[in-house]
Amino acid sequence: MQKDPFMILGVTDSVSRNELYDAYKTARREWEGKRFAPGEEGAYACERLDEIEQAYRDAEEILRSREVIIPEVVQPATEDEYMEIDRLVKAKEYDSAQQKLEEIKVRGARWHFLQSIVCVGTGKNYEAIEHLKIATESEPDNAVYAEAYQRMQERVGKPQTEGFYAYRENGDNGENRRSYRDDGYDNHHRGGMTPCDCCQGLICADCCCECMGGDLISCC
Repeated sequence: MQKDPFMILGVTDSVSRNELYDAYKTARREWEGKRFAPGEEGAYACERLDEIEQAYRDAEEILRSREVIIPEVVQPATEDEYMEIDRLVKAKEYDSAQQKLEEIKVRGARWHFLQSIVCVGTGKNYEAIEHLKIATESEPDNAVYAEAYQRMQERVGKPQTEGFYAYRENGDNGENRRSYRDDGYDNHHRGGMTPCDCCQGLICADCCCECMGGDLISCC
């Protein structure tokens, strides 16, 4: 019959893990000095030490299995956190804004909307569309998200036209050279929308709502 590991260590099964460890160390000290004794005395001390080691492992496993693992409660971002991200976006500090966004664990429609603006500011227009899509699907009645999503699709979907490029005539080598003109468009994707376009749609929708007695953006 297998012995009770707690009994071997001289404690009850209601002991804490720290108390169990103390009992284990005490039990070992009793036999550690005798294991080098000659003959049966040394052999018996080694057997007792093996028994104590096994008892400690078994008792530790039992105590660990009883522990209730409390899941981490993830709190949503506060209004102040979102306002700080909004400030960073308006200041075009996209790296800092991205870092703040990544610190938020609960990611709802507002998070994806702000992430879309950061994506646009860093030349990731197609990722911006995906985030706007999620924001719109999460809050289908939000006119701001819907308008930004529609405007972004229209911008990215447009083919390259003369308005996206400018030709610089008579370059340094005497030849015509084509260069991108800074019209506020993304230089990496065709017809990209700038963060200003998102903000413009946001402000426009807010103004319309305020004219009707509502308010989409409480901070404006």
